[in-house]
Amino acid sequence: MEIIKYPNPILRVESKSVSLPLSKEDKELLDEMFKYVKDHSDEAVGLSAVQVGSLKRMCAIRAKIGTKTGTKTVAYKLVNPKIMSHSSKMMFNSEGCLSVDEQHEENIGRYQSVKVWAYDAITNSNVVIDANGYLAIILQHEIDHMNGKLYIDHIK
Repeated sequence: MEIIKYPNPILRVESKSVSLPLSKEDKELLDEMFKYVKDHSDEAVGLSAVQVGSLKRMCAIRAKIGTKTGTKTVAYKLVNPKIMSHSSKMMFNSEGCLSVDEQHEENIGRYQSVKVWAYDAITNSNVVIDANGYLAIILQHEIDHMNGKLYIDHIK
């Protein structure tokens, strides 16, 4: 897969909702995106469709998340994700992006927790994800992509 790089203007276009059930084309694209994230786990935890040139509200996520008892791997193939609610508390961390080659050391403000509704093509069902910390950052980052925003837009 070829990753679209900033400043390509497609990264600034809002993605369109995807019809369910998924078309064969959409399912194949989401499968390819998930494979990319899985195969590039050292540099990628999430990938939105716009980053590969498709203006569809879909993203693939695969990341190791810290828990009270260690770590676990979370995996999603999300379609039409939407933040339903978020905490008022913010957290500030550095971020990176497959579409932004320049390194930025500035901390990005994100909500500490978010509740996201989406269709998950792994479970073939609607899901509500209550995310905190790192997973909340990933979800906000990918949903920003679908809204035509990049993490560098959050740098003051």
